[in-house]
Amino acid sequence: MRAMSVVATLMALGAAPASAQRASAYDASPAALLAQALLSLAVVVGVIYLAYYGLRRVADRQVGADADGPMRIVQARHLGGDRWLYLVEVGGRRIIVGGAAGHIAPIAELGDAGSDGDGT
Repeated sequence: MRAMSVVATLMALGAAPASAQRASAYDASPAALLAQALLSLAVVVGVIYLAYYGLRRVADRQVGADADGPMRIVQARHLGGDRWLYLVEVGGRRIIVGGAAGHIAPIAELGDAGSDGDGT
């Protein structure tokens, strides 16, 4: 029953003159067209934000950023180019690790995480 009404509507639209179809698109007030454009923009921005947020959560889970294991990256600093400096906590000990393209090396061991006096 519903399919019949959809077909009848489509046939009626096809039978209407092209000038009548074009004119109906411009019957809306400028304020209504602006509201529709802003709503469309908000939907697109919302979809982009949700995609970014979702992909970031998936990426964090893949590299173990949310893992509750014995190892975690406390802080990371970009040194320029492809060089990074990481403060890594492993089993209660903090280690500074340097990383570059295809190479990672421990630089210094800072000792126990609780003995540095910063309260963490």
